[in-house]
Amino acid sequence: MQESVSQKIQKLRNILKNKIKGNIADIFIIGSSIKNKLIPRDFDLIVLFREKSLKEAEERLFDIKESLKVKDLHVEPLFADEILEEGIIFTILHEGFSVKKNMFLYGLTKLNSYSIFSFTLGNLSKINKVRFAQTLYGRNKDGLLYNEKGISLGQGSFMVPIEREEIFKELMGKWEVKYKYKKAFVKD
Repeated sequence: MQESVSQKIQKLRNILKNKIKGNIADIFIIGSSIKNKLIPRDFDLIVLFREKSLKEAEERLFDIKESLKVKDLHVEPLFADEILEEGIIFTILHEGFSVKKNMFLYGLTKLNSYSIFSFTLGNLSKINKVRFAQTLYGRNKDGLLYNEKGISLGQGSFMVPIEREEIFKELMGKWEVKYKYKKAFVKD
């Protein structure tokens, strides 16, 4: 029996958990592997170091790569004293999964992280507009949007939990719907 993607990711998390010691404060998983993509393209990690030591960082990153044995693995260091200077911090806050805490970082802030989509159906035929709407919204709020805990924001826009973002990007691509999306924090 073949392992599911979620089983593989859980195994990788367990290996990574054992790497959090000494100068490594945490390891964050980001990207498609954490956002419920059916077939993730790669596995992206950010390793947070307490103190800046390039030699140690290089050795620890090499050790992590060797331990995981993942084909398309991207591992980047992040040093605590430079965290606010790096553009990656917003990605980590919105979609980062903390291996140490075993939860998404936005959960630690008591905020919910969403992707807000706006779209236009101008390029679709009338029948495909109806089919797309039924796929997205359903007939009685039983469509993909509601099944994935999304929220309609009005005509041509909705928001979904950040970890469901890839599902909706794939949907838009499949239907060739023109769309834009942005990330936002929402407090209940």
